[in-house]
Amino acid sequence: MLGGLWSMVFGCRSATPGAAKVPGTPFNPQTAGCYERMAKVGPAYQQGYQEMAALLGEPAPLVSLLPRVVSTHERVLQAGRAAPVNPKMLEEDVYLCCMRDTLEGRVAREVRATVDADAGTQDKRARLEALLEGVRGLPWSGPKWTTMERPAIEKHVQDALAALP
Repeated sequence: MLGGLWSMVFGCRSATPGAAKVPGTPFNPQTAGCYERMAKVGPAYQQGYQEMAALLGEPAPLVSLLPRVVSTHERVLQAGRAAPVNPKMLEEDVYLCCMRDTLEGRVAREVRATVDADAGTQDKRARLEALLEGVRGLPWSGPKWTTMERPAIEKHVQDALAALP
């Protein structure tokens, strides 16, 4: 859903369907064009995305990383908005497309790892509920985030919760 939205908005087409799900490559193949365009944005957004991808790639539970995700995101936006404007590209939107796709990929991997863990059902449920609350607690706004992107990310967790015995 998220990838499809960005694909429609930015004309992103997947250059690498089925790409590996690692930071820097799309979780949603439809967002591949955003990652390709990332090479053309200014250094504030490029470096900011690299920092965000590294943070989201850390092995700690995502819930514990969310405060740093929020502060890093705010810092990247401030730096990017202070940089010279590229009249040919909406650089912030390219960064947001890649960052939110990477976040969705991290949530999906964490959900899969939780479900596949040797923990009991109650422990899995508690971990998934904490993750869902963490995602819901992200302080971001805007119609795309609140009506399309966050619900798409939340769906990974909600589906896993619904599938638990």
